[in-house]
Amino acid sequence: MEIIQVRTNLGLVPGVERLGGALLDEGLAEALDASVGPVVEAPAYSGERTHPSRLLNAEAIAQVALRQAAAVGDVLDAGRFPVVLGGDDSVIFGSLLALRRKGAHGLVFLDAHTDFYPPEDSPTGEASDSELYLAFGHGADLIADLAGAKPLIVDRAAALIGHRDPGELRDTGAAMSATDALVIPLGEIRDTGAEATARRALAHLDGAGVERFLLHIDADVLDDALMPAVDYRLPGGLGRREFALLTGTLLADDRVAALDVTIYNPALDPGGAAGRNLVGCLLDAFAHAAARTY
Repeated sequence: MEIIQVRTNLGLVPGVERLGGALLDEGLAEALDASVGPVVEAPAYSGERTHPSRLLNAEAIAQVALRQAAAVGDVLDAGRFPVVLGGDDSVIFGSLLALRRKGAHGLVFLDAHTDFYPPEDSPTGEASDSELYLAFGHGADLIADLAGAKPLIVDRAAALIGHRDPGELRDTGAAMSATDALVIPLGEIRDTGAEATARRALAHLDGAGVERFLLHIDADVLDDALMPAVDYRLPGGLGRREFALLTGTLLADDRVAALDVTIYNPALDPGGAAGRNLVGCLLDAFAHAAARTY
């Protein structure tokens, strides 16, 4: 296991670029027995929507994604498991590009939001509003066709789990429902159980012929009581045990090839409690995964 830090706030707001350093300070690498590998630095953030797509920092996000994809690819080539500590949700582009270069790949996406705004319709212009829309091959080719790899992920090979934002779903739900992605809101997780939800997502990937997949975790999927240090807070979310069962079942699958952790903002967590909660949740998930493999 090797940790890659992607110090970027280009797809959200300043502050989230400190995520990796904060989790490492809490002992994440030592607890996972992981080596700490490369750091991908991002250019300076701009709040101006100057790109024709209305996406903030579009050119810089593409540059970071290409460098991140190379770093993730190197870790994969060395036979290790890359853990990407963002940053914001735009780190998904580099991780997906690295896996796409390896063959038939999929995505399991844990997030409180569906993140399927066309950038021009996003109220903010932040890539963290639009990363799935772009990754599915829509919108600005600068990212949607990154390195000529359009789409970064085919929609039928994606499972979206845990969203709980009715406002965003009202804005983007019709477009999302027209895709072949599996979409499981928080309420359905509660109805069927966390482990059953994970198995459902894995079965969906089976049907798409997926050989390896990216597990992308946005910290806002967690209960707001555990993770208040995010920039767009929502009430509710996954509790610690639910998260461990869901994520641990996914991590126990032989096809999981890489992990992204995003969105936690240390600037909103002066005492560090939310960061410690996030580390604890991740360690619980890895422990559950290890227990399932015996």
